[in-house]
Amino acid sequence: MPEGAVALTFLGGVGEFGKNMLLLEDDSGIVAVDCGQAFPDDTLLGVDSVIPETTYLEAHADRLLAYVLTHCHEDHIGALPYVLPKAPAPLYGSRLTLGFIDGKLREYSETPVVERVEIKAGRKFSIGGFVFDPVAVSHSTADSLALAVSTRAGVILHTGDFKLDPTPVGRLHDPLPRLRYYGKRGVRLMLSDSTNAEFAGHSQSETVAQDAILEAFRGTRGRIILTTFASHIHRIQGVVDACEDTGRSLVVSGRSVEQNVRIARELGYLRIPSGMLVPPKDLGDLPSGRLTLLVSGSQGEPLSALARIVEGEHKHIKLEADDLVIFSARMIPGNEVAIGRLIDRILLHGARVLYESVAQVHVSGHAYADELAEVMRAAKPEYFIPVHGEYRQLYAHKRLVESLGMDERKILIPHVGARLLMDAEGAWWGEPVPAGRILVDGKGVGDVGPIVLRDRRTMADDGILVIIVAVSRQTGEVLREVELVTRGLVYIDENEAFLGEVAARVHELIEEAEPEVREDRELFADWLRRKTRRFIQKKLERRPLVVPVIYEL
Repeated sequence: MPEGAVALTFLGGVGEFGKNMLLLEDDSGIVAVDCGQAFPDDTLLGVDSVIPETTYLEAHADRLLAYVLTHCHEDHIGALPYVLPKAPAPLYGSRLTLGFIDGKLREYSETPVVERVEIKAGRKFSIGGFVFDPVAVSHSTADSLALAVSTRAGVILHTGDFKLDPTPVGRLHDPLPRLRYYGKRGVRLMLSDSTNAEFAGHSQSETVAQDAILEAFRGTRGRIILTTFASHIHRIQGVVDACEDTGRSLVVSGRSVEQNVRIARELGYLRIPSGMLVPPKDLGDLPSGRLTLLVSGSQGEPLSALARIVEGEHKHIKLEADDLVIFSARMIPGNEVAIGRLIDRILLHGARVLYESVAQVHVSGHAYADELAEVMRAAKPEYFIPVHGEYRQLYAHKRLVESLGMDERKILIPHVGARLLMDAEGAWWGEPVPAGRILVDGKGVGDVGPIVLRDRRTMADDGILVIIVAVSRQTGEVLREVELVTRGLVYIDENEAFLGEVAARVHELIEEAEPEVREDRELFADWLRRKTRRFIQKKLERRPLVVPVIYEL
């Protein structure tokens, strides 16, 4: 790295939603800003989450000084359990963010013991050659921060996730005065949230959603089931306030929401009146019209509390015909089908449903175009990088900034793995670093790759056929009838004739195989797989996963 330069390395969160992770680096070391996960889309069969590839960070783990976390959403902290063991360093975050991180890390036995440092808006702190000034912002969780970072190459502003909300729930957080302060003194580079850059105007205030929820509570005589993001403490406080206004008790169900409610109460971010909370097992003692259920499952997750309630699989809660179910959350891209199916199931039970497109029970936590422009005018950076969005959002943000008069040559669009170098003279792209995505499936981290995903898609589309062949160790002759085991290809009871054809063809293939093929077990298995799959494709126009199992006796 050139003397006096600062590097910004993008490990995620650009050209995609989720996996937010940025490395700030100078001669003193590396600071990671956020360490998030992404939700898998429907092409990643069986995958639980997606995290950034951290090959570069692991190779330079001895230079890692700290992680600085802007807020407590999973797309900003969710990868910590997997990255910390490989690159341990102190964690810097607000009180609520650290509380949620601790709750998460307790579930992972391999988490190293690292220092926690609580940070607060307006209190500067130094890490290596960087001086951080946290700036409070409004977002869809409490204690969210923007970061003004003084470096040897000048001030870098990172907005984090934010909106400008003049009437928030809780304290007013207006970052504009602080941004103007830095704007007057000179900002070299600003990175800004692009989530809603495509939307004109101004985002709606959180109080709009809270008022809609309160109106729904006041107009409902039956039981209310509400689901929202488990980390949306402001929204949950609004639900509590609506319960208090209408004389309702509150039941909380779902591991994530139960844990976050407990942590937020312990840390003083959530006020619940004494006696309001009722354990799920005591539901039967209370009239339905005096109950509100706060449950997990806003994204249609199949094992969530809401999904289990709808399917009749919840231990204590059953869906009733006069229930009102409120989805107080946006549909994350990729989850629309699952959520839509869940809503349909609820309606078929006779219950009513409110969600974002039919009622204002949710508002975004991200700034719209007018707010993004206002922040830009306040900070007046020399260079600008849109972050936190897919490319259509990044380029919409780029066009917005151009319309404000910024030289398009000073607006930089990064990709995952991009590395920007900046010094007192200018900014330029350096050599990219290894970067991409790591797939997490259960306890397996990184062991699901393209081949495994291809096999899963094949099984999902056309099923699997296992061919079991017993051969003599001495002669290589087939000793028994070939066995076929199939799942998802055909219904066995109604397709015995077809399976008989397959078995006969496998016997023919064994006879046709050249001696040198038969002698090499791997080559023989691959030959059987390809030929059998071709036969099935010709017969059924299907391409199942074919797995030959050849064992010697």
